[in-house]
Amino acid sequence: MPESESESESESESESANGDDPSIAGDEVVLRRVKAKPSMVVTDSLTGAVRPSSGAFKPDDDGISVYREQLLLDVGCSPADLRTADDDLVYGLEVNDVRRLDLGVKADAWPPGIPDEAHLRNAAHALIVGFTALSRTERKRKQSELVAAPSLRKVIG
Repeated sequence: MPESESESESESESESANGDDPSIAGDEVVLRRVKAKPSMVVTDSLTGAVRPSSGAFKPDDDGISVYREQLLLDVGCSPADLRTADDDLVYGLEVNDVRRLDLGVKADAWPPGIPDEAHLRNAAHALIVGFTALSRTERKRKQSELVAAPSLRKVIG
């Protein structure tokens, strides 16, 4: 039986089935802090370029922690404020690339229980979601696809 029009509208105005918030624009950039350690970065043997490993995008139970770049700037912070160690790297990617993988992005401002809870950067905190129903193999494939996303770029490091 087809959905009623009101059911379709209410889903598009709130989170989708994978937890995506459609009010977050597809061209918005989310930033991921990556520790500069062997399990989190790899060096391309041909180009010498350093990029995040799929391990850098391993989700926690609630998703992958990211920061919305524009919100970060709006509260007077910069991508450098995501670094908690001098050698941390920061990568950005567009929300559209996340959604192309049937994952989503949802706001998660001021998450409890994190280090430095009161830092203004936490107003821009968000999560990449949609992993809970995936098998381990599917989750790892999505992690690998995220680090190969066309819009992935190094912001700091």
